[in-house]
Amino acid sequence: MNKKILMAGGLHWNSPSQVGSHHLAKGFANRGWDVGFLSDPISPLHLLHGINQELKDRWKVYQAGGRLEYNNKIWCYVPAAFCTPNNRAFLRSAWLQRNWNILTIPPITRKIKQNGFDPVDILYLCNANDLYLLKKIQHNKSVYRIADFNSGLPKSTPASRSAEKDIASSVDLVLYSARNLEDYVNSLNPKNSLYFPNGVDYQHFANGSRLFPQEFEQINKPIALYVGAMFDWFDFELINRAAQKLPEISFVLIGRDDMAKKRLLKLPNIHILGAKPFDELPSYIHNADVGLIPFDINNHPDLLNSVNPLKLYEYLACGLPVISVGWKELQTMNTPAILYKDLDEFTMKIRETCTQGKVHQQELTAYASQHDWGLQVDILINEFNLN
Repeated sequence: MNKKILMAGGLHWNSPSQVGSHHLAKGFANRGWDVGFLSDPISPLHLLHGINQELKDRWKVYQAGGRLEYNNKIWCYVPAAFCTPNNRAFLRSAWLQRNWNILTIPPITRKIKQNGFDPVDILYLCNANDLYLLKKIQHNKSVYRIADFNSGLPKSTPASRSAEKDIASSVDLVLYSARNLEDYVNSLNPKNSLYFPNGVDYQHFANGSRLFPQEFEQINKPIALYVGAMFDWFDFELINRAAQKLPEISFVLIGRDDMAKKRLLKLPNIHILGAKPFDELPSYIHNADVGLIPFDINNHPDLLNSVNPLKLYEYLACGLPVISVGWKELQTMNTPAILYKDLDEFTMKIRETCTQGKVHQQELTAYASQHDWGLQVDILINEFNLN
């Protein structure tokens, strides 16, 4: 009989943002495990923000009662509840934080059991909303993965911080993705903890499509590319000023673009392409000239110093040179990324890198290959002696 893991993974399975939980789920499935993947719940209150494509996609999965994904190896489900925890009036209560699951229709625990994921060998959690699973789902081992300084996120509340502390002190193992998170993790009183950095689906990026994207046909080379989320901690002002100083460089941004459209200047060399499916990302990265990680470290030090950047590994797996702002975690990782401190360094290094072309590609891909997600899955399985 196959071993089983139930993962409360946060973002829904087909989200354009594929994060660590998605990749770990695939890694377990590739090793013959049965994988259940729960995403964050939806509620009627989501309608207040309008009906976007992401909400439509999540609703379809809920309505279907779940779906089999990844060549039928992973059961995915989006629960729905009357209301869910949120950093808003009436939704940040301790009671709702710990009991929202009883407001789900159908009951989430019944749905999990019907699909064969109660009991499981490993119960995997990644946010404070998952506390109920520890009590409701029978499991042999439990793990909580911390990939951000959660207390510093806008969605953090006293109730979520309390729930996170209960999770971290109850599970068998707490994983943390950045060394700067170690003190934060220790403050949660875990039984055991392990530094567990992010990785990359190396084959997906290194051997992915090199087909020239249609959008690039209308964009002048060289291309400085950013792929990922763009929220408050993204340095929009840096991109605006760099684009003005380097009119010969095309700045291309891929990812959820609500904030980018408001805060980036409408310049002829700034191109906002929106979110793209994960399967299409390699073609954009392979056909760019330099990859950017322009985070606003000056205004968001606590959050960003605890980031182990997925996009770094993804750029490098495609042999793309990387220019990034420096922060604590990145400076300890001994990466081949080119670091900048200010606008002048940023623009100078973009110009130099685009002039030199893609040199040292073997060094870049070799670094990425050492951080494949499959290696991380093996570490976790060995940690629990579940080979």
